[in-house]
Amino acid sequence: AQSWVFLLLVALQQFCSVVAFSTCKTLDMDLMKRKRIEAIRGQILSKLKFSNPPEVEDLETQVLSEEVMAIYNSTLEVIREMVAEEPQETLHEEYYAKEVHRFMMKPFPSIIPCLAFRCFRK
Repeated sequence: AQSWVFLLLVALQQFCSVVAFSTCKTLDMDLMKRKRIEAIRGQILSKLKFSNPPEVEDLETQVLSEEVMAIYNSTLEVIREMVAEEPQETLHEEYYAKEVHRFMMKPFPSIIPCLAFRCFRK
């Protein structure tokens, strides 16, 4: 009889925990994403010491001067030429060192040798 009561109590406890989970709201990922973007925007504005975002004029009406566009285009061409000239190394070659140098270290003459390496002894 006690085992039936125990099983009934365990089942009741499991049922209560399931009911408690079902009352939780579902997580709206779009809302969380918007809140995160707003928080980041607020952090950027506070770093720039702005209380509100700056007023932006209509970007389509703004025209860059020919001199600025010429500098921009020439910079793009130079960057493209530099990228084309660089040999494309594989990721494996970039990760590992090309040469290994070994330096033989000698203790400084003014230090007593037995005291110099005391910290390395076990």
